[in-house]
Amino acid sequence: MAKPIMMPDLAATVDTITLIEWKVKPGDTVHRGQALADIETDKAVTELESVAEGTVLKLLAEDGEEIEIGAVIAYVGAAGEPLPDTVTPADTPAEQPVPDREIPAAPGRPAADAPRVSPLIRNLAKKMAVDLAQIKGTGNHGMITRQDVLDAANSEP
Repeated sequence: MAKPIMMPDLAATVDTITLIEWKVKPGDTVHRGQALADIETDKAVTELESVAEGTVLKLLAEDGEEIEIGAVIAYVGAAGEPLPDTVTPADTPAEQPVPDREIPAAPGRPAADAPRVSPLIRNLAKKMAVDLAQIKGTGNHGMITRQDVLDAANSEP
């Protein structure tokens, strides 16, 4: 089965990436990790590497084209292999809304609105029965310090 080559997600703040130049053409044999094209974000130019081995069956994007992240831009597979029915990036309507990217909190990490506190201070607060949500941190960037926990423990009944 033909393997789709998609535009990678290189940065959290980028929705489109410019394909500067293809380094391969249909019919070329490619190996996994081989450079297929030069691509550019708002900050850097890098090489797009192949995630498949075989023959380049079709290129769906042109040099200089801006492409949405996740769009299929090429197919690699066995020579003469049929392609799946696809919609090329040029055929997709530009007015489609781009969903907001919400990055969930990593497991074991507090959510963005949770108080900023080191594990050592979190343990101290637990031992002293202090609710960290009730403390306003006085450290750098609102970080809760040892003194904040001690002051809260002394002020509570």
